[in-house]
Amino acid sequence: INTSVLGASDYIFTPDAGQCGVEYTMIIVIDDEITPEFTQIGPLCLNSTPPALPTTSINGITGSWTPAVINTSVLGASDYIFTPDAGQCGVEYTMTIVIDDEITPEFAQIGPLCVNSTPPALPTTSNNGITGNWTPAVINTSVLGASDYIFTPCRTVRRGIHHDHCDR
Repeated sequence: INTSVLGASDYIFTPDAGQCGVEYTMIIVIDDEITPEFTQIGPLCLNSTPPALPTTSINGITGSWTPAVINTSVLGASDYIFTPDAGQCGVEYTMTIVIDDEITPEFAQIGPLCVNSTPPALPTTSNNGITGNWTPAVINTSVLGASDYIFTPCRTVRRGIHHDHCDR
C-alpha cells in the first residue's frame, strides 16, 4: 500500500490458479495528515492556577497531553506535547508554555494627608510602567485614620509582551 499519494486507490487480489477463487478489489483511501490547532496558552504567572489542557483541538482532533497538567511552579518555557488518538490522521503538536514571575507594581507612598485636605490623584501608572485602576478610585480625606487603596493592573508586561486584563 502506497501511503505517499492522497486519495483512493484500487488494490486487486488475484487468487492463485486452481482455487476457484475470483478477483477481489479493495479500495483504500489515503487521507492527508491533520495538524491539531490550539489557542496558545500563556504566558502564565509563577504558582498561578493553570487552565486545563484541552483534549479536543479547535479542528476536532481528540487526544492527550504529555505532561498532562501545566506546571506553574517552575519559571521558564516548557513543552507540552499533544498526541492524537488513533484513527484520526492527526500528527503530534507541541505547545511551548512560558511561566513568568509576577511583576509587582511600585508606587511612591502618598501621605500622610490632613483631614479634609485636597488629596492628590492616585497614579494610574506605577513607577515600573504598569497601568491599572484603584479601589476606591479617589482618596477620601474626610475620615481620620489609615485606609487601604488596592491597585489592580489592567495591563501587565512580561518579557516585553503586554497582557490586557481590564474590561474596556
